[in-house]
Amino acid sequence: MRALLLLLLSAWTGFAATPAHPRLFLPDSAIPTLKQRIASDSLAKTLHDHAIEKANHVLTEPTVRYEIPDGLRLLAQSREGIARILHTAYAWRMTGDRRYFDRCVKELDAASALQDWNPKHFLDVAEMGTAVSIGYDWLYSDLTPEQRHRYEDAIATKSLETIKTKAKGWWTAPTNNWSQVCSGGLMIAADALAEARPDLTPPILEKSRKLSKECERFYLPDGAYPEGPAYWHYGTTYEVLAMALEERDGPVKLEPLWQQTSRFLIHATGPSGMPFNYSDAPPGPAETSSAQTWIAARTADPLSIQAVRDLLTRRYAEKKTPSDRFLPLTLLWLPAAKASPQPELTASYLGEQSLAFFRSDWTADALWLGIKGGTPAASHAHMDVGSFVLDWAGSRWFHDLGSDDYNLPGYFGAQRFTYFRLQNLSHNTLSIGGQLQNPKAKPCPVSPIVTRDGVTTTQVNLDSAYEGQCKEVRRTVSFDAARHQIEFADHLVSATGPVRWQAVTDAKVSVAGNTATLEKGGHRLVLTCPTGSLTWKVADATAPTEKEKSNPGKRILSLEAPRADDITLIVRVQAQ
Repeated sequence: MRALLLLLLSAWTGFAATPAHPRLFLPDSAIPTLKQRIASDSLAKTLHDHAIEKANHVLTEPTVRYEIPDGLRLLAQSREGIARILHTAYAWRMTGDRRYFDRCVKELDAASALQDWNPKHFLDVAEMGTAVSIGYDWLYSDLTPEQRHRYEDAIATKSLETIKTKAKGWWTAPTNNWSQVCSGGLMIAADALAEARPDLTPPILEKSRKLSKECERFYLPDGAYPEGPAYWHYGTTYEVLAMALEERDGPVKLEPLWQQTSRFLIHATGPSGMPFNYSDAPPGPAETSSAQTWIAARTADPLSIQAVRDLLTRRYAEKKTPSDRFLPLTLLWLPAAKASPQPELTASYLGEQSLAFFRSDWTADALWLGIKGGTPAASHAHMDVGSFVLDWAGSRWFHDLGSDDYNLPGYFGAQRFTYFRLQNLSHNTLSIGGQLQNPKAKPCPVSPIVTRDGVTTTQVNLDSAYEGQCKEVRRTVSFDAARHQIEFADHLVSATGPVRWQAVTDAKVSVAGNTATLEKGGHRLVLTCPTGSLTWKVADATAPTEKEKSNPGKRILSLEAPRADDITLIVRVQAQ
């Protein structure tokens, strides 16, 4: 009877006959090849050594516990569960050291004994289910029948069965990263239990696989991710995990969109090593993930391969290494080195959050600018339409302050845009009469990049973002790579109030009339405004309430043009 159910499972989901455990991402047959890679590839050896080091740390760490400090999320524990289980299971399979096996079992027992995996916040279920399912699968042949039954029961009752009563929420349609994480996590759990619970898994596999496929629309039309590079790693990791399950049945044919989204990360990261952290993302160095290595390897794109290997080499050479709970998979899917030409110096993206990127060259000291259009109405979005970030001489000079505390009252509700970090008043864009951007703005487009006489130009149509405040708003950016100069030209028609131009910086600032000089690390940016007799002002980027993040060391450089029917506000930035 079970054989018949398994046959029906394969036919129902489109998967080939289910192979024996371990089968999730790292079958036994892949281990000899992986060991050869580690012996011959110095970067693979570095990643392996860090994975073993992490496993050693786990040996003395506490196990997961039912801890929901904010009253909503068990998520931190779920993610710790993934890190501990994957690293100890990996170390056991690669070394045969029984300490790792015993510690992994201890973690699996603790996770399975939790009262639930917090289905009211289903990301927690998806990630804890991923952790226990991979641990169960990777240790399967060495587990006792009692242990197998214990983990099977936990995965079934705390993950898969909750979908019947607890997962009727908004994420079951392709909405944002939640849809990717929850569908991917459920696919992994259902695949792990394919033999043990063939009565339960077929419809879950089918629905989750369908939802994961539908989430590919997030990357349309040309690879940019609407929730920003930080959430790219989160959502795309689970998108890739879902595709990697299908890869077991044969090579997965990837659409050009996946190469485009891999290159999006390349262009969206400045020479400082920091990405354009638009939407709800913290500032800081670019992340690394297994999604990057899998996509680079499967597309065989030389630019993506070189970029991800360079990023991993740089990040793991730092004293503070990345926090990659899927590091064993990042290593497993690491592409071999491949000669690569340099990417283009400019790129533009036309999705919901439209973007353009410019750089003078591909050295670490290049002048680099990222600018966006888009809308505050998108998932995790801020009122940052028209905002930009800028790198020069290996450092970030104009910043996006990033997200605030998700637990602030109404942060994802009616009070969202009452918080300073989410308003245009804290971003490198415009305000008219001190007003906020239109929270329901239609996506504001970035025009195609045009190059003439060595100067590259794009324009952002900001009309919808300032609806009711101005009849027409256009921000034009001209980037002169040879002269290391950028010009912002903002044209406004029928503004209802004075127009404020501003940018957030951590550089030392001195002001003399219409000239502002920024200094950092022996380098300078000189900003001039030839428009009228406007003068620069500097103020601390302090949030108005103590409950919000305080933004120490950040200042807002600004100037303000009086109200007029027709305004052209020009700011020139010269890098020195």
